Amino acid sequence: MTHTISKILAMAVIAAGAVTALPSVSPAQSLDLYIGPRGDNGDYRDYRRYDDEDEYYRPRRGCSPRQAIRRAYGYGMRDPEIAGMSRNRIVVEGIGRRGEYARIDLANRGGCPRIR
Repeated sequence: MTHTISKILAMAVIAAGAVTALPSVSPAQSLDLYIGPRGDNGDYRDYRRYDDEDEYYRPRRGCSPRQAIRRAYGYGMRDPEIAGMSRNRIVVEGIGRRGEYARIDLANRGGCPRIR
């Protein structure tokens, strides 16, 4: 009984391997790949998200206060808060890794890079 079951399982494994080894036939002449929200070339920067009649809409390119606080958490700061913002920098103050007062200056541009 076990000899026949093992033969049947062996034949099933061989048949499954033969089916997966067969080459697949492609019915199409070309391949079209669409990536992005509209299916075009993937350039989503001109895609208008809010109001199409607003001609002066531009996406925000600087570092938001929320991004600056997240970046400060990433540097190991506890309880960070925005101490000051200007056109070029955002100053975040809080408690450092060893419990001392810490201050981080971040550039006010995309990605919030650290200045000092």
